[in-house]
Amino acid sequence: MQNTQPQGPGLAASERISWSRLPLVALLAALLAAAANILLYLAASGLGFMPRDVLVSTPGGEQPLGLTPVAASSVAGAIGAALVFAMIGLFSRRPVRLFRVVAAVVLVLSFAMPLTISGAPLAMLLSLEAMHVVVWAVAVGLLTTLARSSQPDGA
Repeated sequence: MQNTQPQGPGLAASERISWSRLPLVALLAALLAAAANILLYLAASGLGFMPRDVLVSTPGGEQPLGLTPVAASSVAGAIGAALVFAMIGLFSRRPVRLFRVVAAVVLVLSFAMPLTISGAPLAMLLSLEAMHVVVWAVAVGLLTTLARSSQPDGA
């Protein structure tokens, strides 16, 4: 019986993590996610989707949603994703594939968080959900491409 599994140096390299690049890629993902969500927040605020009278829970207590909580949450999400990617990379033979699955599940679960804000209008909730998608897309996209090893196994 022949082996029908894909062969070649690209397959092994594509599923390995470049440990030397991972910290820089994680930082880049955090900064890009925060910047993109700040722009999204400013656009949503300009359109009136982010009312100042709706309070959100932050480590400092309840306060109106602003740039600092948006940026901090975006950075925390991207760094958290990088840590999960690293942990998966330590234990999995296919870390990129497994991370994509885990990240998708976490994204879906994260959609429940904005729904806990009492009195938030639908436009605000949808804007917050979009911010979750932005962090997910930036983190998963950068981590699974830029943090991959370009060296085949054994090299």
